[in-house]
Amino acid sequence: MNNYAEILVVDDMPDHIAYSGNLLRAEGYRVFAAASGKAAIRFLEKRIPDLILLDIQMGDINGLEVCEMIKSNKKTRDIPIIFLTSETSPEIISRGFELGGCDYVKKPFIKEEYLARIKTHLQVSFQQKELTAANNELTQFCSAVSHDLKAPFNIINMLIEMLRSELGENPDESIATIMDMIVSKATQTKTMIERLFDFSKMCNVNAVVRQVDIRPIAEETYHDLKELEPDRDIEFICGELPLVDCDEVLMRIMLKNLLSNAIKYTSKREKAVIELSGHSEQGYNVIKIKDNGSGFDMTYSNKLFQVFQRLHSEEEFEGSGVGLALIHRIMERHGGRVEAYGEVDKGAEFSLWFPKR
Repeated sequence: MNNYAEILVVDDMPDHIAYSGNLLRAEGYRVFAAASGKAAIRFLEKRIPDLILLDIQMGDINGLEVCEMIKSNKKTRDIPIIFLTSETSPEIISRGFELGGCDYVKKPFIKEEYLARIKTHLQVSFQQKELTAANNELTQFCSAVSHDLKAPFNIINMLIEMLRSELGENPDESIATIMDMIVSKATQTKTMIERLFDFSKMCNVNAVVRQVDIRPIAEETYHDLKELEPDRDIEFICGELPLVDCDEVLMRIMLKNLLSNAIKYTSKREKAVIELSGHSEQGYNVIKIKDNGSGFDMTYSNKLFQVFQRLHSEEEFEGSGVGLALIHRIMERHGGRVEAYGEVDKGAEFSLWFPKR
């Protein structure tokens, strides 16, 4: 790492730049210098270093302003910034972290501490870049695999239809049954591949959080799902709901999964009851979806949010086993959590805990 890491030192004191440069070059780093905030911004237009050492007190633009400009630029916002400062005000130090600085070293600094902090943040930065590259590669791989695996199932369905045509309108009952089983299993497998791809994409999604009124979203989602089963007797109770800090698109995905599950697992009830409610608690806004369906055994609740783990057989209820894993991942993206409670044959309740912002 030391042989290729590039560091930009931004300081309006030439002797400070010279001292830092000598220390860093002795460790094998490649060092660049900017004697002002404006010079640093001009440098970053042409070259992206691996780390920036930024003095707070400078004549033209102070380090906090420079940091804010760097972090607001898509090309430079991921560069780690360590502040170099003789400033001891907690407000200024705190402001530096709020603007995106990752650390600070107090002047006059101790050589060993100075170098150790630089090495640590370079390691973290390089590991983050490697992880990002690996995630991107995994996403591309999943996309390719999803496309390549779905194609054979489309061919299977096409061949089955050709076989039906050859056999005519009245094929042997056992042959017809086998063909239907093949189509059913091919369709299930294709759906699982699609859901797994959706889940892999969710690993890289960042939530765009704003305050959202989820009541109209929930009502619209429920009515869309209910239209698919018009003959069922379902009572949907939507209580008072707090405004929630969330990504609206991801919220729609979660509500669709949770409400469709509630409708599915109440299918054996003469009258299904699904209740949506919310409240505030301990710095969170909590959204709850409760039903009077088949429920589940809490002994196996640790499996609920794992990919392709199901607590009911395919014969009882259809499904891919990805929906709840997807919800768990989305709530992690919000800095929140999802909780589940159930009893066999007495229904289930899911709670989404969104941090207040």
